[in-house]
Amino acid sequence: MPNTPQIRDTTGRFVPGQSGNPGGRPKGFRNYINDVTADGNDLVDFVISVFRGDHGEDMRPRMDAATWLADRGFGKPTVDTALQPPEDRRFMIDIGTPLQEDGRTAIEM
Repeated sequence: MPNTPQIRDTTGRFVPGQSGNPGGRPKGFRNYINDVTADGNDLVDFVISVFRGDHGEDMRPRMDAATWLADRGFGKPTVDTALQPPEDRRFMIDIGTPLQEDGRTAIEM
């Protein structure tokens, strides 16, 4: 067995400062993709055709195509982890105060 550098600790995690893919993405890969797909337009055209069902796709591939287009066109949605529920885990949703026939709220009566 060759003597390769140890890049994982005893738990199987990568050691700090070490990458699981030290070579990274091949140089020029992005340029190659841009060249063979007309700067990505061919890819987008294909995904749009799947989205429209031009090839007889079922709903699942069409939804995947829609997700792909939305993620790249508008960005993936973010989740705000700073929002926390109240400590007592109870909350109230206010859908508005109902109005009476004369336009007054039920509280004013």
